[in-house]
Amino acid sequence: MPSSHYLSTIWQHLTQSLCEEVFAATREQERQRKWTLFAMVWFWIGLLQTRYSSQTRALLEARAGSPWFPPVDASPEAFFQRAQELRPAFFHNVFHAYTQRLKTEAARSFESELPISARSFPEIFAVDGSRLEKVGRLLKVARRTSKAILPGSMEAVYDLRRGILHELYFDPDGYAAEISLFEKVLPSIPRKALIVNDRYYAKPKIWEAVAAQGLSMVTRHNRTVKKQRVAVLAQSRSAKLSFDDWLVDMGGSQYGTTPIRLRWGSLRGPGFHITLITNVLDPKRLSPQQLLTLYRRRWSIERMYLAMKDVLELNHLYNCSPAAVGQQVYATAILYNTLRVSQSKIAASAGIVPERLSVDKLFPTLIDHYIMATGIAVEFERRGGHPMNPVPRSLSSAHDPPWLRVRIDEHLSEKRSEHRRQRRFCKGRARATSYNKIPGAKKLLRI
Repeated sequence: MPSSHYLSTIWQHLTQSLCEEVFAATREQERQRKWTLFAMVWFWIGLLQTRYSSQTRALLEARAGSPWFPPVDASPEAFFQRAQELRPAFFHNVFHAYTQRLKTEAARSFESELPISARSFPEIFAVDGSRLEKVGRLLKVARRTSKAILPGSMEAVYDLRRGILHELYFDPDGYAAEISLFEKVLPSIPRKALIVNDRYYAKPKIWEAVAAQGLSMVTRHNRTVKKQRVAVLAQSRSAKLSFDDWLVDMGGSQYGTTPIRLRWGSLRGPGFHITLITNVLDPKRLSPQQLLTLYRRRWSIERMYLAMKDVLELNHLYNCSPAAVGQQVYATAILYNTLRVSQSKIAASAGIVPERLSVDKLFPTLIDHYIMATGIAVEFERRGGHPMNPVPRSLSSAHDPPWLRVRIDEHLSEKRSEHRRQRRFCKGRARATSYNKIPGAKKLLRI
């Protein structure tokens, strides 16, 4: 299967005009410099794909005329100053605008076996947060602390059917509360959508916010929240699946608060026992079996974070500045969505479901093909006297050579071994801090 989908998609929607529109709509006091917003995005996309060990190496390659980086006539110091001053909001808005354009190509081909009709719930999202890996104490304001620094937190809204990020919010506070992060992404979720979360979100404040937004939600039951049974909707006992389906009132134990009417389901089977909560009160819209199947799909957002951090190397932060960390986060998200759309197209060409393709194998192959094809195509353009461009004209018109094809049998997912890696407790996390808690560093947290 040809990998030209990825090669032609990434710069088809991520254009200079898009970045100029975003800059004009987002700027407060910022000025256009030689390192424009488009040049910064181009640089980060090139850095993440070439996987150079440092930004300095990438800047040297750019000055030498590398086709993967923008030809900016400025000193390396100008880039680092721009990276520390350009708010992550610019990259966030570029990511949002790019994703809206990308959705025109993103087929709803993921989770095709999910037993929930699009008529009942047009959109299904998984929502979860994650912390970034620690950074070195390289900033002057951080050199007085001996603690590890967590440079930020993320809150993601993952589209289960399209297999891409619908929304991503970065906060430079490594200890930002997940409730406050959830409130940031909640307005981006369209009405009548169904979202699935972990048990942390099963709190009265969040249920009220979700209801006000016109959304449906499924979460694990949080035992710290008081419940009172109102009615028994259904009960079933069998060897494969037993369940109790109740109407309950959750919360209301604190003075001045009122309980919230929800559905509580306890589901048991061979090797599992799980308790779920939802505000979909009608079992005909969402049965206990559908609740269980849907919640198990929540793991997709965990795999998304794993792909961004390990495969796209978000765990390797190139810059300890909060602004630069945010830029890398959103550039990684742009790259992830592009690769997922390409994964869907390649799977459709091969007649298989996208989940059959391994992200760990496919993503590096597509990126390597992009690097090779861009280098060859730009060399042809240089010989023809054309100016440098992030999407070479000869790339879109060339036939797919043999080395630009993806062998499906070499990129299929393999069955996981029975051995499971145990989650390791890092003692350093207990002594970690964030920029928000360091005196003098709050001025760096503009987002």
